Amino acid sequence: MATRKRVRGVIASRNKLEVAMLNAGIRSQSELAKLIAEKENINSPPRDLVNRTFRQTRVSHQTITRIATVLDVPPHSLFLTQDELESEEELNPASVIDSTIHNDTSEPADNNAEEDLEASEKNNSIIPPSSPTSRTAKVKSQRHAGTLRPTHIVAFFIISAALISLTLLWNTNENTVDSISQSIPNVQSLMIIKGNSELEKEVARNLTKRLKKDFTISSVSISDIAANESPYSLAENYNVDLVISLELVEKGIFKALLGFAYTTANKTLLASLIDSETIVTEKTIDKSSAKLESALKQYLAAPEYSYKGLDETNAKNYVSSQALLHKGLNEGNVNAALEKTHLILTAAPKNPLVLAQLCNLYAQKMYLTADDNYLVHATDACNRASEQAKDKPEVLFSLAQKSRRENDIESAIAYYLEVLKVSPNYSSAYVGLTESYLKKFLVTKSSEAMSLAKENILKASRLAPNDWMIPFIEARLHYYEGNASLALKKFEESKDIEVTQNVLGNLGSIYFCNGNIEAAFQNYKAMEHEFGASNISDHLLATASFYMQKYDDAIEYNLKSLEAMADSNSNGLYPIWINLGDSYLAKGMKQEAMRAYEQAVKISQRSDQNTTVMVDQLYAYLHISRINHTFETESVKMGIRDELSSIESQVSDPGAKFRSMVIWAYLGEKKKARSIQKVLTSQCKGLAKYPGVEDILG
Repeated sequence: MATRKRVRGVIASRNKLEVAMLNAGIRSQSELAKLIAEKENINSPPRDLVNRTFRQTRVSHQTITRIATVLDVPPHSLFLTQDELESEEELNPASVIDSTIHNDTSEPADNNAEEDLEASEKNNSIIPPSSPTSRTAKVKSQRHAGTLRPTHIVAFFIISAALISLTLLWNTNENTVDSISQSIPNVQSLMIIKGNSELEKEVARNLTKRLKKDFTISSVSISDIAANESPYSLAENYNVDLVISLELVEKGIFKALLGFAYTTANKTLLASLIDSETIVTEKTIDKSSAKLESALKQYLAAPEYSYKGLDETNAKNYVSSQALLHKGLNEGNVNAALEKTHLILTAAPKNPLVLAQLCNLYAQKMYLTADDNYLVHATDACNRASEQAKDKPEVLFSLAQKSRRENDIESAIAYYLEVLKVSPNYSSAYVGLTESYLKKFLVTKSSEAMSLAKENILKASRLAPNDWMIPFIEARLHYYEGNASLALKKFEESKDIEVTQNVLGNLGSIYFCNGNIEAAFQNYKAMEHEFGASNISDHLLATASFYMQKYDDAIEYNLKSLEAMADSNSNGLYPIWINLGDSYLAKGMKQEAMRAYEQAVKISQRSDQNTTVMVDQLYAYLHISRINHTFETESVKMGIRDELSSIESQVSDPGAKFRSMVIWAYLGEKKKARSIQKVLTSQCKGLAKYPGVEDILG
């Protein structure tokens, strides 16, 4: 084998660095340098070092490792590949600085070149550029001529113990490779580098079983490989031709597995695999191994192998988009997830998984803002996803989510069940079924619906025990059954898994219903502190402030909540306007209160006209008529009485029960109002502590 001069350091890809910074929530190179200084406990942030890395100059492996540690990515995932380097040089030769000359016939005069480079970085000096190399051309020439060194292939597996079943991220209607023109000879053996978990060993064992008929297989433990060793160097260090690296991208419970083929000069994406189920079975391990075997053989058969699915950056953005939505349902998370999804669609406009994600996100956006314009976007995205792959579980799941947000519960249930026919271990489908049956219970009071909700959340918990959403939904089931103490316990369990806005908000609401308004307020403040002010936190703080009789604060929080929603195409959720009206009325600001109630009625008419919305509308009408002195008109009283009588047996929401109590009291039905108060006190003591309630009830 010919010798070559050792390359001093590596070049990082600016694009990959920027994507990793975006995913890590780091806004600038300066902030990155400060975080490095904090992590390493050094006084001066290494700004020049970070700047040099972003300028795509050669730096040491240690430098890349320092940056990668803060970005929470594998160091080699930031490298500029040889193909990318050639592209950079063609477009702008001056932009890439190669600080050493490759030489295939001699060793470097200085064996401490890497150490010298590291020392120079500490002194913030820039190594002068030298003449370009022709080694990349030689490597390509060898490959096309069929004269790759007759050494071995390493399959380098880095697979998490939490790995879940995998489905290909490519469009099933597209070929995964370009036409095969020439095979790569002299690939005779594979060395599989195993991880330490049982799962990694099982996947490696299964793949070994598949490949041993075609290759000689050997193996080595991952612990025998240096942590900072680059996949590019493994081929030479282990005297092989190729390294296969499976790199796990993990964000919360969402994962993608990226398969790469490395030579000393090139990195090729073989396949992107993502999860659609949440446990690993013998069947799914075998299925994943089969896909990896197929991708490897296609690569070996085609020198210009070109993967047609999502590339590395887009696969990572897809996982990030899923994780952002799952982190908690609020506009900030949904907007961030939408941004990543639209980035993917610029490169892969027909990918069914991404279109399905877009549909789900717009459906959630519509739910959060009460703006039906987003439903149009959701429907369009779901239709486009169905055209590409109507039977994919992710597509069916998004159709279910959209139906649920449209309050078409029967259609939602049917779609979730279709998901589980295709993918029986899809835990999110069980969660969706639980939410759907809970909604059904709240409307119909059906014990069968509650039983089905419990049954499905139990199945979800077996599949995804570390998902914060499972105990969160269990808490809600307990709450609606009247067991506030058990609900509180489950919310705390959810908080122990992951602190989210949803958990903190609902914890506050449980304390509120237990009558501890101050504890509720503190949880809402914790949500604001942890995640920043939002329309949701402001709305909850307004409610708590009102019950603490801090009416000026309540008005301010309600106005802030409405202002936070001004950027969306919405006038705000109508309950905020009702709360604002109550706060103005408590302050004696009757005209301001009437305008707020009128706005609540106007906006509520765009919502699904269920019993809760109808009671809220009657409550707003009541106060409007009292302010404009028309309430005592018999026809007004009779109209409100008749409407409330027709729906009172269906009222289940505690807030709606409270407002119906107030309406009956003003209608002179004190006994009926007191009866509702007793039920309300057992269900949500805090609501029964409404300021001035005893005056209202007489």
